Amino acid sequence: MKNQIINIKSRVSGIEIMNQKLAKICEEWKISKDVAFSMNLALEEIVTNIIEHGYKGVEDYDIIIRFTLEKDKLRIQIKDGSPEFNPFDVEEPKDFNAPVEEREIGGIGIHLVKKFTDNFTYRRGNNKNIITLQKNIE
Repeated sequence: MKNQIINIKSRVSGIEIMNQKLAKICEEWKISKDVAFSMNLALEEIVTNIIEHGYKGVEDYDIIIRFTLEKDKLRIQIKDGSPEFNPFDVEEPKDFNAPVEEREIGGIGIHLVKKFTDNFTYRRGNNKNIITLQKNIE
C-alpha cells in the first residue's frame, strides 16, 4: 500500500496544487491517464464545493487530502472542517437534456463525481466532513 497526504488551504490556488500532486502521484504509481482524469475531475468538484459552499470563500481553512494506492484501487480521502454536509444526498438533476436556462441549479457536479468513481462515501467524524472517492484500476 502507498500513501501520500497533502494539506491545502481553502483557496482556488489550492486546487492547482492538488491537481499537480494528483498528476505526479498517478505518474509515480503508474496509474493510467483515464483513471487520473476521472479522479481529477471528481476530486476537483468535491474540493471546489468545499471551498465555495462549505467555507464560503474564506481562504484560511485547511483541507487535508490523502491519496492511497491499494492493490487495484486508488482511494482519495478529503477531510474538511466546514459545516456538516453530505454532497451525495443532493438530489440529481431531473432532466439533463433540458436547455441550460431551464435546468435547476446544482447537482450536476456531484452526478459527475458519482459517474467517474467506482465508490464514494461520506461520513462525519471529529467535527470533520470525510469524503472518500475510489476508482478501480484495471
